[in-house]
Amino acid sequence: MSVNPLFQVRHESRDGGVVVVAGGEIDLATSPLLREALLNPEARAATVVLDLREVTFIDSSGLGVIVGQQKRAQEHDERFAVAVGGATAVQRILELSGLAKVLDIIADPGERLT
Repeated sequence: MSVNPLFQVRHESRDGGVVVVAGGEIDLATSPLLREALLNPEARAATVVLDLREVTFIDSSGLGVIVGQQKRAQEHDERFAVAVGGATAVQRILELSGLAKVLDIIADPGERLT
């Protein structure tokens, strides 16, 4: 299984937390990379925002990674939000899956971090 060369993920430290920025396609091949990025010690903070505004596709394996992160955040009393402003395909799948009702969905990471 080859990894999509158009997928990328990076961390950005901001006052009060960390933004994990993903771009490209999140699927069975790339979702483990997203999970690793979220579990990375650099991504540990009181507030973590997963920025999916540059994501063009996400499947159920990617949704599973998001649900796992949400559970970890709750267990550690941390804040976790998902930024989807402009990523209509991602926002739609979150709504169709029902996750939009349980996740903290925001338009921009700046809504939770400065």
